[in-house]
Amino acid sequence: IREMIELPLRHPNLFKNLGVKPPKGVLLYGPPGSGKTLLAKAIANETGAFFFLINGPEIMSKMAGQAEENLRKAFEEAEKNAPTIIFIDEINELLPNRDSDAHEMAKSAVNEMLAQMDRTGEKGIFIIGATNYPDMIDPAMLRAGRLDKKFYLPPPDFEARKSMFEMYLKNRPLDFGMDYDQLSTLTEHYVSADIELLVNEASRIALKNKTRISMAILTEVIKNNKPSVPLQELKKYELIKAK
Repeated sequence: IREMIELPLRHPNLFKNLGVKPPKGVLLYGPPGSGKTLLAKAIANETGAFFFLINGPEIMSKMAGQAEENLRKAFEEAEKNAPTIIFIDEINELLPNRDSDAHEMAKSAVNEMLAQMDRTGEKGIFIIGATNYPDMIDPAMLRAGRLDKKFYLPPPDFEARKSMFEMYLKNRPLDFGMDYDQLSTLTEHYVSADIELLVNEASRIALKNKTRISMAILTEVIKNNKPSVPLQELKKYELIKAK
């Protein structure tokens, strides 16, 4: 991700001198709550780029031609503030497969998006698309020179879960004996959003009981809140990644 996004945004002349066209965008995919939006914001923060958020379902309109106009305005705003990262959440809603039963207006939006992407790299615009359904995006959008690099964001691993608990609990009133290794062990297959929810729920219980957040409270909360994404669903994403 650093090579694909940070380098061309920070040092565009390197690409120009080598005669290499800078990449236009990447696709982040994975289960709901896996941190796709958080990662995109972190990238924008590290590169110092202007961050422009587009929500796929919101930009679509029942009025003919309105979605295309919304996209044109978004790219004009992005060019004015370049270098810019345009983050398109739920990009499958904006760019559905045109071979499916997608509405004609949706197909027009796909055509407009493809046209806008032609010179994004030269304009200092980088696109990050995020989706829970990568197999529903129009294939033309995923071909070379567009969103051809795809990154799977799985549920966090042991060390990542441990770090998240440490981060979310850092400035909260804690009881003695917090065991972050155990918390991480107990939350295998939980996505990022699940862990934040667990800590918030434990905080509410501690507040209600007028106590500090303890391991007993946290383990009880984990016991009562299963992962939001079923294991069978996670296996589907592994198959998509393999494909």
